[in-house]
Amino acid sequence: MDDLLRETFARHEELVPATSPDLGESIVTGARRLRALRRWVFSGLTFLCSALALLLVPIVARPHAAPPAAPEPGQPVNLLIVGIDRGTGTPVRVKANAIVLLHVNPAARTAYEVVIPRDLLLDLPGIGPQRADGAYLVGGYELAAEAVAGMTGLTLDGGAVVDIAGLESVTRAAGGVDLCAPVCRHYDPGEAVGYLRRSLGSGDDRVLHQYLTELAKAAADPAKLPALLAAAGGALELHLGTASLPSLAARMAGVDPSAVSAIRLPVGSSNGVPEPLPGGDGLYEAMRNGRVGAWLTAHPQFTLG
Repeated sequence: MDDLLRETFARHEELVPATSPDLGESIVTGARRLRALRRWVFSGLTFLCSALALLLVPIVARPHAAPPAAPEPGQPVNLLIVGIDRGTGTPVRVKANAIVLLHVNPAARTAYEVVIPRDLLLDLPGIGPQRADGAYLVGGYELAAEAVAGMTGLTLDGGAVVDIAGLESVTRAAGGVDLCAPVCRHYDPGEAVGYLRRSLGSGDDRVLHQYLTELAKAAADPAKLPALLAAAGGALELHLGTASLPSLAARMAGVDPSAVSAIRLPVGSSNGVPEPLPGGDGLYEAMRNGRVGAWLTAHPQFTLG
């Protein structure tokens, strides 16, 4: 078989056009652009998941009329956010496209999303070393949270699974959204979600900021709130940990969803496979002490633009 393949390629070798330096440069440039586009899409998706969690958790908690007795506003909040995209085939395959450790500092009214690479090698309890996205696929949110807590040494206050497809229902409950990019007009739910995905794919975060602002306005409208709450239930699957839902909402309420800073998780590498660094190069200690801003100033290389 090997000899037959070699003979076949030899007979057709003269049909292959000659390459040139310009062609090689174009291939390299195209590959770089594709990698950059993938980074923009993933960064936009993780930001969207975190921003939706910040926006929707206080809304979902709003029916609880009695506020928590002691919300502990100065204590940091750590939430694990998993963004999923449900496939359309049979059987349906659910992909964990975004894994984010959302750190909220209520005292400073700041929030940081620590983006966990999907191919990061984690030690899954009872299973062993596996990719981070495999934790959700194998054991759902609970296994993913256990693996991340084991890696960081942090206590997770809770978290959420955000279904990107569910955003269309939330937008429908809001009555659509007004977007200006570049022409200002009203978008119905289907075209709004499609336009948002295209803008994230091209690296344009302006549409995302407008989108979240429109949803926040809808949440403040008492006439739209019941439908918005019902729709949010389909887009956001909450997982409560050490804190109650009203307490989480109270501690997150003062943070602007459009002002989340993104951090690239410090990782090492073994044979090209990303692996966790002990202590996350000081990041996990900074999260425990509510000093992530100072840590990021000292480690600007981990800022995700």
